[in-house]
Amino acid sequence: MKKYLCVLMVLGMMIACLGVTPAQAATGNTIQSVKALQTGDQVLESVKIGQRMKDVIRTKGKGIHTMSAYSDEQYYEYRTDEGLLRITANNNKATAKVIRVSMSYNEVTGPTYQEVQKQVHDTAIQRAHYNNVTGNTGYIADGKVSYQFTTTHPKDKQLKLYRIDLEA
Repeated sequence: MKKYLCVLMVLGMMIACLGVTPAQAATGNTIQSVKALQTGDQVLESVKIGQRMKDVIRTKGKGIHTMSAYSDEQYYEYRTDEGLLRITANNNKATAKVIRVSMSYNEVTGPTYQEVQKQVHDTAIQRAHYNNVTGNTGYIADGKVSYQFTTTHPKDKQLKLYRIDLEA
């Protein structure tokens, strides 16, 4: 009887461990965030597309709130240690839901333009612009996710990820 009990306990622990998989949440301007978003993750900096704004405000506070002059869209900005988080909601009622999330990171230390290019689909819109006077910029839009790149100095030609935008 003890043998069966031990076997059942071991099987139970194995099944419980199989259900626990590490979550790849999109946090930070890292290649892991890019991979998570490319596999369908709809969470950026702990804010999920479709999440109720009431829940976001409960966890993050009210932030700086503005609204669109010509539509029902509401905008919330949060200054974090990593950068500026912008959230767009579909209205200002208690039922408001997140429809867009953008994060601009303080540090230009993300993956390079070429590293992100390898992760996106072949049909993604891609642009890179190099200018010794005004600086260098890049943009990749792949479906509902877009990535923006820049350099810290116009003579630096290595574009790095500094902003991620996600929409519903």
